[in-house]
Amino acid sequence: MLTRITPDAVIEAFGLTSITYFPQAVPGRLHGPTADFLATVGLPANKFFGPRLDLDDGSTQRLRFGPSMKASFERTGSELLPEAETWEQLGDFIYATVALDPRDGRIYAFPEGEVDYQLMHKDVSSLVHALIVLNRGRVDFRKLGPDNDEQRAQIVDRMTQEITAVDPAPFTGEEGEWEILFDQIGLNMWR
Repeated sequence: MLTRITPDAVIEAFGLTSITYFPQAVPGRLHGPTADFLATVGLPANKFFGPRLDLDDGSTQRLRFGPSMKASFERTGSELLPEAETWEQLGDFIYATVALDPRDGRIYAFPEGEVDYQLMHKDVSSLVHALIVLNRGRVDFRKLGPDNDEQRAQIVDRMTQEITAVDPAPFTGEEGEWEILFDQIGLNMWR
């Protein structure tokens, strides 16, 4: 079940011009609650995540007829594991491609240059929730001086707790995209 996030909450956090709304997919092609969320709430863009709606032909055909992960990997000549061939490419998160399994709405990360993937989020709503938390944390972080390690660690801990309260998946592995980002934040590499 998706976490309740209103369109207004996303607009308030990111501004209307930073949100990508996806066309409503053909029934049965995309997990119903996920399709509704993408069409009504959308995906925000920030410094760390950028939605990608690659419509090569300028229409809404991509989400209706063909999986974009397979096409994307074929274009670059990269190998894609067979189970991921039907997945949709949602965007980019720092150094990873973000994909959606259209059958159940789970979100996966393909780290740059890797064939393997990792579960990133249980669904699109938890991805958006995490991006909202990250955005708020960034605002708090900017208020700190460069040598305020203790408060920086507190902000990182608070963000981690807020994200895992909704979805533990972002922090279940040591090499996950969120862990890498939060390690960089903790080392004051984030401004």
